[in-house]
Amino acid sequence: MSYESAGGASKALPDNYFDLGLRLLEAGEFEDAVAMFERALKLGLGDLAAVYLCRAEALSALGQWDAAERSINQALEIEPYLAGAYYQRGNIRLARRDNEDAVNDFTMAIHIEPDYAAAHLNRALAYEARRRYAEAEADLSRALKLSPELKAAYEIRGRVRAAQFRYDDAIADLSTYLRSGGGREFDNHSETQGYLLTLRVQRLLWRLVPRWGRRG
Repeated sequence: MSYESAGGASKALPDNYFDLGLRLLEAGEFEDAVAMFERALKLGLGDLAAVYLCRAEALSALGQWDAAERSINQALEIEPYLAGAYYQRGNIRLARRDNEDAVNDFTMAIHIEPDYAAAHLNRALAYEARRRYAEAEADLSRALKLSPELKAAYEIRGRVRAAQFRYDDAIADLSTYLRSGGGREFDNHSETQGYLLTLRVQRLLWRLVPRWGRRG
């Protein structure tokens, strides 16, 4: 798709480049979206931090993480307290398994916007990767308090609680996740059912082990 077809005209007006980029981004036409955002940046008009951030989103979708991170940094040079920029950079670092820096970025996003549920959720993923399970659980509980519809938080919190040998709580979370349709939404229903069965077996074995022989 070209920007001409997205704009419904043979020639786009300069002040429409950002809007055209957003349309292309939503349509999954990421290369064309990048081109539109770069045209908007050349004009140097409007909310340039937002343009840099949207360009970063398109670049991330193309797997161009280095370029995406540079674009986010440019946005932060203009607007240092842009919570969405720290969140987006945290996602890039999480994807790269640079988990400690991801934690720092999500923490900054939460510092700016304490009720940023998605930042709490993704910081929990970074904490989980660092085996900081108690902190991950606290973030997931906070995310669910802020946005109860975040089904993924139940599945992740189930894993985190299982890692702490809290099988009853883990099974409750995973059961809630499946009942709410999370397994179908994220295409892991069978996988989660299998994990639930494993946890039930582990819970049974755990109850049979004398307390002095348990870890934790």
